[in-house]
Amino acid sequence: MLSSYPCPPKHIPARKTKIIMKELLRRLDRKDIRLAIPLKGKYPEGVIDWVNYQEERTIRELLAVGNVGLRTGVKVGNCYFCVLDLDGKGWTRILSNQRVSYIRTAKGIHIYLLVKNEEFPSNGTLYCQDERVGDFLSKGKQVVGTGSTHETGFIYKLVKRGKWFWKFESVGELKERLAEYGIELKSKK
Repeated sequence: MLSSYPCPPKHIPARKTKIIMKELLRRLDRKDIRLAIPLKGKYPEGVIDWVNYQEERTIRELLAVGNVGLRTGVKVGNCYFCVLDLDGKGWTRILSNQRVSYIRTAKGIHIYLLVKNEEFPSNGTLYCQDERVGDFLSKGKQVVGTGSTHETGFIYKLVKRGKWFWKFESVGELKERLAEYGIELKSKK
C-alpha cells in the first residue's frame, strides 16, 4: 500500500479507492508512460530524451522517492492517452455537466482522455471567451501524476466522478463536446 498516496474524498470507501488505483495502474503504469520527475520542476533530471525514455520503476516505486509524470500522446490500446490540463474557469463548466473522474492539481484539474484518432493528435490550447484556460496535451508532453506533490506542498488528488477516461472517436468529436461548454480547442501544428 502507498503511504504517500493522498486520501480520497471521504464518500469513497477505501476498498473502492484501491480498485480505482488498480484500474489506473493497469492502464498507465507502463515504461513508455510513467516517468520520474523531481519534487521541484517538471522534467526528469539527467534524462536527455525523456519522451522516448523507458522508465523501469513502477508508479508506486517512483512515488516512494519523488514524483511521477505521465507522458501523453502514447498509444493505449487503439487510442492515444491525452490530457486536458485546465487551470482557468473552463473546468467548472465541464464538471458541472459531465460525470468524469479527474485529478485535482495545485492550479486546476487534469482530465484523462482516450482519443481514437487515425492521425497522431496535435497539442493545443483551450480558450473560454478568448481567455486561455488550459491545454490539450498529446505528443511530447507530460503531466504530474496523482499522488505527486507540487512544490507548494499541494498533493495531486484523484476525484472519482465516473469513468477514469473521457473517450472520444477523434479530436474533432472532442472539439465539438468542448464547444458545448463554451471552450474552444485550437490545435498547434
